[in-house]
Amino acid sequence: MRRVAREFELGSRQGLVWTESHRFPWIVVLLPALVGLPVLWLGISSAVEQQRSQGAWYYALPLLALGAAIVAAAGYFLFLALARRQPQVWVGHYRHGIVREVAGHVPEAYSWDEIDGIRWRTTKVTTGITSTTTHELWVRPREGAEITVTDAYKGAVRFTEELDKTFTRVRLAQDGDRLKAGERIDFFGAYLDPAGVGHLDHRLGWPEVDRVTVKKGWLEIHQHGRGKPWARLPVEMVQNLSVFLALATRMSQEAAGNRRRPDGPD
Repeated sequence: MRRVAREFELGSRQGLVWTESHRFPWIVVLLPALVGLPVLWLGISSAVEQQRSQGAWYYALPLLALGAAIVAAAGYFLFLALARRQPQVWVGHYRHGIVREVAGHVPEAYSWDEIDGIRWRTTKVTTGITSTTTHELWVRPREGAEITVTDAYKGAVRFTEELDKTFTRVRLAQDGDRLKAGERIDFFGAYLDPAGVGHLDHRLGWPEVDRVTVKKGWLEIHQHGRGKPWARLPVEMVQNLSVFLALATRMSQEAAGNRRRPDGPD
């Protein structure tokens, strides 16, 4: 990972997360096999003996069925263990980009300019007795597979926060310049342009925007004089959410300042 980061000139490492390497559950597979195989062999031997002495091998059928069931259980546990086994993954956040390495594969490196966007989500689940909070981060390169970081990675929360700060610092300057140049900036579920903020086929002009906030996992866009939000979207539907919030707040404040500024003399 370090070698690839140096080759791509990604600078110093700012953070690293990784999944745990799970040991193969040999005891779950071996114990039924060690019990089931002797029972099955005993059942086969009994069936052969019963057939030779009494001509009725089926007297050993219960023993055969028990041995076969235990061996089948061992096979089933082996299948589950192999099917659910995942390779260990490392994701590194560097000053100028990100690197992902899957055990046994060549690391993938992307500079910030090669990242199309990031999304994140924090979900609180309450059962009535206990509550848990889950965290998810998605990094979408322009080319290549999406990089996902969840609570399965050690240190995922802090990693997400730091990566979001770095990426926002880089993208905020770029997208701010694009807005000044008159471009429209798409954020997946919403967009910004010099005239206002948009969602689907609807647009709200900057002089009409009261505030843009995030509340309990939802992005809310409020209009002056309106109680309910003009638009309400799950945060995971908004790519580069922190950039969106910063630019939307800046543009609405500038529009409010222009509205309050008195006209000069003719």
